[in-house]
Amino acid sequence: MKSLTTYITLLLLAIVTCLTSCVREDDEPALAKVAISRLYVSFSDYQLDEGQTPYNNIDIIDPADSLTHFEPSLSYNSSTKGGAAILFNPIAKYIFQSSANEGGIVKDTSIQVMTVNPVTGAPASNGLISNGLLTRVRGLAYHYNKGTENLYVADLGEGTRPPSIYLFQRPGSYRGKAKRNQQISLGKLVPWTMAFKNAEDNSDLYVAVNGEKKGLAIFKDILRKNQPADSVLSETAFPPKAVLTIADQGEIRGFSYSARQDLLAVASYTSTGGTNVGRILLFEGAGALLASSGDRAIQATRIITGALTGLKRPLDVAIDNRDGAKYLYVADADTKIVSRFLITDKDNVEPNKKKQYSLTPVALSLDARGPSEID
Repeated sequence: MKSLTTYITLLLLAIVTCLTSCVREDDEPALAKVAISRLYVSFSDYQLDEGQTPYNNIDIIDPADSLTHFEPSLSYNSSTKGGAAILFNPIAKYIFQSSANEGGIVKDTSIQVMTVNPVTGAPASNGLISNGLLTRVRGLAYHYNKGTENLYVADLGEGTRPPSIYLFQRPGSYRGKAKRNQQISLGKLVPWTMAFKNAEDNSDLYVAVNGEKKGLAIFKDILRKNQPADSVLSETAFPPKAVLTIADQGEIRGFSYSARQDLLAVASYTSTGGTNVGRILLFEGAGALLASSGDRAIQATRIITGALTGLKRPLDVAIDNRDGAKYLYVADADTKIVSRFLITDKDNVEPNKKKQYSLTPVALSLDARGPSEID
């Protein structure tokens, strides 16, 4: 009897231990039971005439990897007055969308926070991060680390206020005015898209930059900057550990990195005499580049560009990061087209699929989980 009691006690202890210690502490979302391939598209247009129907500033192309079609399954008006950066994170289970604030016609210094229907991917209003510093947001990056939620926001700056990265913790809890938890000044670097590369106990933040240098700035272990709340770090107090400079490719815009493909894609364009020429720069074996600890110049191993591509002013790119995935997606503001290319494409090649819009697509966020569709 005593041995049976001991056995039951040990069994219960094992169960409790598993329940308390088998909780996921990494930043990988749970595997989807079914394949998910949803492309969220953000549009910068805003209906100024209140007597007219507001524009839907988010489209969802689902499934984005379909072999037969490439069409929106849902459109949504987030109430953002002209969309800019958009980010869906399956760990947070939120969509974040910032306002474009172009031309000063409409003032909207906020980030909309939306929940997502797990079956359809449909957004629903959940909250609002409002702060007067958020005048020209172009980059959003979310990180979950051992119970702490962090939303980093890249803003172009305004007037005498320099380009900066702002931190908002617990971003899903705000319903209006939000105080930033930290500010990192970028000095003469002008930010665009941002993304995290997660490791076991640290996290590196990658930021597409223009200005004094053009390329990708790498901020090492940004989560370890345990400064007091509401702290402001100058560009000299916390500079990037490396800038991967990209020469002779014009303005650097959105980027996407696939660890499984070990492929980095960067959107860029040049302007000559009022004519824009767009490019998707592809860097194979990019993991070694992103591990750099000092400034260095990098060159693309492949480039998608030319008349057949239809690329004029691409502002964002997204790579499908799943095993066996075949596609990357591009939002072009001049042509108002969202295109799908093969990740193996190069040179002057037609898109695999494309969607023409009447509104202006400026940013993408891809939710791709589970098995990818195979020919």
